[in-house]
Amino acid sequence: MNFPSVQKLLSDFLSVAKRFPLELLAALTGTIAGMAMVRADSVEDPMHQLVLMCSNLALTLFLSVTLFCESHRFTAKVRWLLNAVALAMVLLLAYGLHPASLEVSIIRFLFVAAAFHLLVSFAPFIYAGSMDGFWEYNKTIFLRILLSGLYSGVLYVGIAIALSATDVLFDLKIPGEFYGYTFCFIAGIFNTVFFLAGIPLDWKAMEEPRSYPKGLKMFTQYVLVPLASVYLIILLAYEIKIVTEWELPKGIVTSLVMGYAVYGMLSLLLVHPIRFDEGNQWIRTFARWFYVLLLPLIALLGVAIGVRIDQYGVTESRYFIVLIGIWLTGVTFYFLFSKLKNIKVIPVTLCIALLAATWGPQSAPAVSYRSQINRFVEFFKNNASFENGKIIPLKTPTTSDEADELLRFLLNRYGIQAIQPLTDTNLAELTAPADTLQNRYDISWKRYQLIRDHFNIEPAYLATERRHFSVYLQDRQPLSLRGYDSLAYVYYPDVNINDKLSVEVQDNRFMCYLGNQKMIFDLTETMGRIKSAQPERDAFVFGELTINDSTGHAQLIIREMDFEKTDTGHLINRLNGILLMRFPN
Repeated sequence: MNFPSVQKLLSDFLSVAKRFPLELLAALTGTIAGMAMVRADSVEDPMHQLVLMCSNLALTLFLSVTLFCESHRFTAKVRWLLNAVALAMVLLLAYGLHPASLEVSIIRFLFVAAAFHLLVSFAPFIYAGSMDGFWEYNKTIFLRILLSGLYSGVLYVGIAIALSATDVLFDLKIPGEFYGYTFCFIAGIFNTVFFLAGIPLDWKAMEEPRSYPKGLKMFTQYVLVPLASVYLIILLAYEIKIVTEWELPKGIVTSLVMGYAVYGMLSLLLVHPIRFDEGNQWIRTFARWFYVLLLPLIALLGVAIGVRIDQYGVTESRYFIVLIGIWLTGVTFYFLFSKLKNIKVIPVTLCIALLAATWGPQSAPAVSYRSQINRFVEFFKNNASFENGKIIPLKTPTTSDEADELLRFLLNRYGIQAIQPLTDTNLAELTAPADTLQNRYDISWKRYQLIRDHFNIEPAYLATERRHFSVYLQDRQPLSLRGYDSLAYVYYPDVNINDKLSVEVQDNRFMCYLGNQKMIFDLTETMGRIKSAQPERDAFVFGELTINDSTGHAQLIIREMDFEKTDTGHLINRLNGILLMRFPN
């Protein structure tokens, strides 16, 4: 594969910078935010994630404005005015997506990002252009995306291999973050510039007849259509099985129906310009039967997702499946009965549907929240812990995986504010101890634990005695060696690098041998502290976890440890630590 010359890249960059200045500014901002996220000391800052998300939205929205203005030959004044409106929309979206660490913000971002990418596909043809021009433009964009991804991927792999080889050969100790910086630059700057450089500028030329790529037809006829047919055969056979055995459909049905719809529609879109050409009767036959056979599959999709909603309520993912099912039904009836059969209907209607599902009382987050919060309240009502429109703590610890999962879902997806209106307890004060932690994932987990314990909800796995425990040292500050003569890393059961130092485990004791010196560390108290914390997952220790040996001449700093409770005591399965030693005079 031949890469473009440096002179060609520079020329393309200058042309792109002149034609798409705001798009490049958005790409640069997103790249800087991505690099900041790569830094080890900044990975926990959700503001970098928010900037990256909004930069992506700004890039596609600015691009849509630019292409819309170019195709309609608007003046520079109108273009900058529309870009100002687009910028205001991005700032409004930034407000709506804050805080970016919440799962609901990520879901909203994905919906809006998908809608804005669809907007790019039809923005130049709003109120203008023919279907053939629309198809030619999207074909060019589609192929440019594939080519940009290929060039960017090969370039990154090549640079990463070169960096790794240089590091090994010359012992440069290149930081691991440098690979992340390289990826961000290639994905954010190189890939964006390369893609933008291939966007057509001559809109009149889009309307002129062109020869259809033979390879594209073969790809559709011999790859996409057979794949869609395989999905169809599997689904129709399964639908017959459901009817004959009268059983409920499995969840995988939704993925298969989606696959059939995607492959089938993509096939029809790719061969749209040659559907009436001589020798292409198969296209018209496939198109007609594709939509006819899609109707019973949509019904199957509705039954499958209906069963899940009846059992577990609405979530954003289930809402999305229902939304796609309704959209597929509308598109199917349109192409079956409409004489126009305008393919622009596909991206336009899907874009509108996704935007409508993002915010508002009808949106996926709003409907999902109401559904899951009602299930959560119903649990407390059934346990006589709901008074005057408020939930109150359960009288005794009540085992319920369903309530536990609902609580975690609501907190992770929507935050404390999702629960606060349902209780008179000030949840911010209740969860204040979690705010002292450093890792945002541990903050989230600690908040969940405090609220769960406050309401006396007990997961099933806490009702039985926990037997396996893990612990690791998270806050690894510089070590003070004052008062010690030597430092060594110790591993159990791994073999230590220093042949003079050996370790073994007996019951609750971790023993190290160095020459004639024997150091014994009793871990009974340490393991008891970990067990008393009742960790539902790995027990995270914030700060140093140290144990002195029986003679006072050595100290063990535990970095990682796995142990389990047995019928006779405890068994240490793995230990990774730092041994500090002082030698007797």
